[in-house]
Parts: sequence; structure tokens; C-alpha cells
Amino acid sequence: MKKVILTTLLVMLSSGVYAEKGGFEGGEAPQPQSKQDAGYKGSEDTGQTHIDQIRDFRQDGYVTLEGYILKKEQGDNYQFRDSTGTITVVAPEKAFKGKKFAADDQVRISGRVHGKGENTTLHATEIEEP
Repeated sequence: MKKVILTTLLVMLSSGVYAEKGGFEGGEAPQPQSKQDAGYKGSEDTGQTHIDQIRDFRQDGYVTLEGYILKKEQGDNYQFRDSTGTITVVAPEKAFKGKKFAADDQVRISGRVHGKGENTTLHATEIEEP
């Protein structure tokens, strides 16, 4: 009788081992932060960021813009346009990730803001298709 009670007790205590797996499970790395917000700021600012907004943006703030690269100026400088204006984008070769874009290709540029007012430039860290 003691063996039956002991066996029943062990079965009841070990039933948690067979429960369905839940909680956090590690796996692939999440997206980098630069891709997660993509220029959108939760409930405070649910619209897309535009060039006219970043002219007074905080220094070294990270933004994402969508628009068109109009032309290459000199060195790593490009003229970029969206629906609100144009800005100079400093984009090293690695920001393009080996992709080529034409002037009529819409692109998404993520990077850091430098300067104020008309002297504002965007230092691109990533350029991709939207």
C-alpha cells in the first residue's frame, strides 16, 4: 500500500515536467534598434519624420527619412529630397551595403543629425529600400 501511495505521489509531483513549454526562449538576435522605430516615435509622434522637422532636431539624434537621392555632390556627400525639402547626406560606401540606387528609386536613410537650420546634414549609417 505504501508503494502505491508513493508512486501516486511521485506521478503527481512530476506532472509539471510534462507541462507545455512557455515563457522566454532565446533564439535569433532581435532587429537592431535603428530598424525597430524607423523614424516613428510611439504615441507622442505617430507620423513619419521629414527634412523640415530635423533642421531643429537635437544634435546626434537618430532619424529615418524616406525620399530620393537626387545627385552625388563631392566625396561622400549626396543631395537628398523628400516631400518637405532637400538636405545634404554624408553617406560612406558601407551605408549602401553594396546596393546601387538611381535618382528615381525611393530609399530609406537612417542616420544621425548634425548641425542646425540650413547647415543641417544627415550622417547616414544605413541606406535601403523602403
